[in-house]
Amino acid sequence: MIQTTPVLINLESLLELSVRLNTSQDSMFILNSVLLSLMGKLKLSRASVLIPNEEKTRFTFNISKGRYELDEIEYFEIDDFKELEINKNPENILIENGFKFCIPVKHLNKTLAVLCFGSRYFEESLSDEEKYYTQLVAIIAGNAMQVVNDRISLVNAKTNLEHRNQLLKTMFEMSSDFTTFLSREQILKMLSYHLMGQLMVNRFAVYLCDENNCLEPIINRFEDNPEINDSKIFGEIKNTFVLSNPESESNKYIGNIIFQVISPMIIQGNVRGLLIIGKKMNGESYTDDNIQFIEALANTSIAALENERLFEQEIEKKRLESELELALEIQKNLLPKEIPALYNCDLAGTSIPSRLVGGDYYDFIKLNDRQLLIAIADVSGKGMPAALLMANVQASLRSLAPLNLSLIELIHRINLVVYQNTTADKFVTFFCGIFDCENKSFSYINAGHNPPFLRRKTGEFIELREGGLILGFSDEPFPYSEGNISLNKNDIILFYTDGITEAQNEIGKEFGEEKLKLVLSANISEPVQKIMNNIISEVNIHSKHTEQFDDITLIVAKVKG
Repeated sequence: MIQTTPVLINLESLLELSVRLNTSQDSMFILNSVLLSLMGKLKLSRASVLIPNEEKTRFTFNISKGRYELDEIEYFEIDDFKELEINKNPENILIENGFKFCIPVKHLNKTLAVLCFGSRYFEESLSDEEKYYTQLVAIIAGNAMQVVNDRISLVNAKTNLEHRNQLLKTMFEMSSDFTTFLSREQILKMLSYHLMGQLMVNRFAVYLCDENNCLEPIINRFEDNPEINDSKIFGEIKNTFVLSNPESESNKYIGNIIFQVISPMIIQGNVRGLLIIGKKMNGESYTDDNIQFIEALANTSIAALENERLFEQEIEKKRLESELELALEIQKNLLPKEIPALYNCDLAGTSIPSRLVGGDYYDFIKLNDRQLLIAIADVSGKGMPAALLMANVQASLRSLAPLNLSLIELIHRINLVVYQNTTADKFVTFFCGIFDCENKSFSYINAGHNPPFLRRKTGEFIELREGGLILGFSDEPFPYSEGNISLNKNDIILFYTDGITEAQNEIGKEFGEEKLKLVLSANISEPVQKIMNNIISEVNIHSKHTEQFDDITLIVAKVKG
């Protein structure tokens, strides 16, 4: 143990120094105070503080007392009080500049600084007591500096925590803003406000992926319209990144603007857009917190834009559904509201569209007290286009029927209406006939339609094929032929569209004409309404595991006494 005397090491003065140093909040003040205290106490000619860099490769001369021309030197290890040696580098440099010894200022074996001192005014070297004194002062300085560093760390941690809390609060408020239903214009305006307000940027652009995964600009605040060099490159961007050198790196992606940040706009794991941001107006770099904010803003914005798109789609869907329901109501009104009463013929009819509206049509038009026109038709296609063409056919037939035209003339005129109001790919299969109650006869023309079945009471089936070409194929009059048949009591005529015979089961097998004949024969003694219902029921049973792919229309006519 080194023996000490109260002359140099005075506990009261050391305590006073310790209090002064430990109440300071400035490391440089601590080191400066230590230098002045030791220089005065030990009568030293010069002194300096060396601060190591983070990599511990260099020392920087931070506080200097005395004249010399050094800014920094190579780092060297020092554990305790040390007299400099002329044969060691860089200690020899310090000696050449008038320094004689040094001592580290440490805390938990970490070198915070090194105190270097020059020669004394009167004696060449320090005594053991003086060396011990410098060690005590260095220990006090190390502890005081660590207190300052800890306080700074706590302040920084508090500041960072407050900053992150503010960032989280901002993100929460931003998320709340975007969850409120906004129009696309409002969403983009809010995105712009957040970018300018939080990041101090005024150059940015937003690209969205369309249905073909092509990038479409929806907002641009750059001076020029960004010209993307290769959209495939953007498809590979999965994470936000910052260009370290925007001037030279920007043209890798966009040829005519300078930007610094690209952030993918992600929803449900899929990149649906890109947020491109220029430099900050104040010239500052983008921090990690800035990047987190950008990512949150990009993803929140794309979620809001997607919700707005889906909402608009839902509105449009509801509008279309409402229009289709109205169209269905109109179409139902075009079909016969009630079955005409005939003294020697029972009738039943129905039409079931495969979609909300369909292209099948049937009609009963009473021409006079003894004649009834029966029609059934199938318009090519499905849905609204077919329904509109069907309405044309219905209107034409209803307006022409009272004119007492022959069936051939009637067909020619309807054909012309269809031809003039459709494109080449649209056509109509059409069947119409006139039932004469008094004569129990049926004259007809089949324009390319599924031949109705005449089922005699004897069990014989006759297909009503006489006629000609489908309607809408040509505007030239076609030489249609007219068929005529006589009817007997309990004869049944079954009119149908191909939605009946072509209905498929789960393995693709069609219901077919033969099965239709079997079902008709099995129900021959039933009333016409029940015959019709049983046929529809059998078709539904056949195709119960598959979706109805075509309109179904059926007419049953049964001759009475």
